[in-house]
Amino acid sequence: MDLQEVNQLQRSSEPLKESRNWHIIRFSQIDGAGIVYYPRYFEMLAESFPQQFAMQKAATLDLTFHQPVRLADQLILEPTGQADDLQFSVTGRSEGKLSFEIHKTRLQKSEPAPWLDDQAAFVRETTIGNWMCGTDSRLHLSRSYELTAVLMEEWFSKTLLCPFATLGSVDGALVPTARLQTYVYELPQAGDRVRLSLSVLHIGRSSLGMGMTIRRNGQLLVQSQQTVVFVASQNNQLSSVEIPLSVRQRLEQQLFSSREESA
Repeated sequence: MDLQEVNQLQRSSEPLKESRNWHIIRFSQIDGAGIVYYPRYFEMLAESFPQQFAMQKAATLDLTFHQPVRLADQLILEPTGQADDLQFSVTGRSEGKLSFEIHKTRLQKSEPAPWLDDQAAFVRETTIGNWMCGTDSRLHLSRSYELTAVLMEEWFSKTLLCPFATLGSVDGALVPTARLQTYVYELPQAGDRVRLSLSVLHIGRSSLGMGMTIRRNGQLLVQSQQTVVFVASQNNQLSSVEIPLSVRQRLEQQLFSSREESA
């Protein structure tokens, strides 16, 4: 990076002094593909809108990604419509383009996930550490997404035999998240032993739909439906590609409906 680029980056950082809704993307916020690791969006949202994303009450979060945000990009978070802790919407814009939008609404009633843990493709257990929680000892919202992101990464590595670290170089594909719908009933607390599960709900040409849950002693705390898309990166642009055949064959064996029929 030459002196001119450094000066430009410093100038682009100036709005941070004016508003907490401006964020400069740092190394600590990106993944191996060079785009923002999606749990980091929830950290930025919580920083900009602490009351709305404290998750004191049950809520539904619907997040759609339109364009990736990269290192040194300037991300502007803009609230839209009604702004309270029960109903809230935010758009994220970078380089003048819409990067993502998230809608938070009241969770009307608690319903069990339509997929069952005993039919899940992958399950693991973990204990919620103090370092993952806030001053109220409840798990940070962003950390809940890290838990399920690690679950997905382990599943890719151990079951699909496609470690994230080599997926792009071996199969020529990356798997960024396109949409994430989450139902937060209650966030676990420090010391809680939780069970994480992942189920395969849909396999498309280039997309993969998964259902994930976080449970404590059988109680459903968080459930998500996450869609990732297999893409290739060329000239710093992402375009969808077909799921590699070897991966598709393993995925079909994990599909929830197939597992349900064979049970």
